[in-house]
Amino acid sequence: MDVVTAHPIVDAVLNRHGEALGDALPTYRNHVYRCINYHQILLGSTIPDAAALAWAAHDLGIWTARTFDYLAPSVDLAAEQAGEFGVTDHDQLRMLITEHRKLRPSHDRMVETFRKADLVDVSHGMLRDRIDQSAVNAVVAELPYRGFHAFLVSGLIRYA
Repeated sequence: MDVVTAHPIVDAVLNRHGEALGDALPTYRNHVYRCINYHQILLGSTIPDAAALAWAAHDLGIWTARTFDYLAPSVDLAAEQAGEFGVTDHDQLRMLITEHRKLRPSHDRMVETFRKADLVDVSHGMLRDRIDQSAVNAVVAELPYRGFHAFLVSGLIRYA
């Protein structure tokens, strides 16, 4: 399996917000790229630029707005940068980010596979839908967790 580890939109957005991300940059970067890989497996194709931008920004508000109430700030960041990357479908961009934490399935295939890809990563690959364990292992070997799950737990406890 060829694991995706670079994308021009994702890299540009993460580099732009590197200062806000600080020491969490490699951890968040790996999360974003693991999700992109899972998303592409679920789609059966390469993700569109709107999804790449959404992946780069989907949790970014945690650091830029310094809150775990981060969906609106993340959407705003993505929307501000959409024109630069030629992303014109602002509704889809917003839906990808705002609905990635929903518990109920979406009827939109792109949104649903985005949501499931994030769930694969957040669950350590235990909830992997149609993705083989060997694919999860290959992605994680190339893009290790680097304390991602511990960060989530500690951040959510502080937020609660």
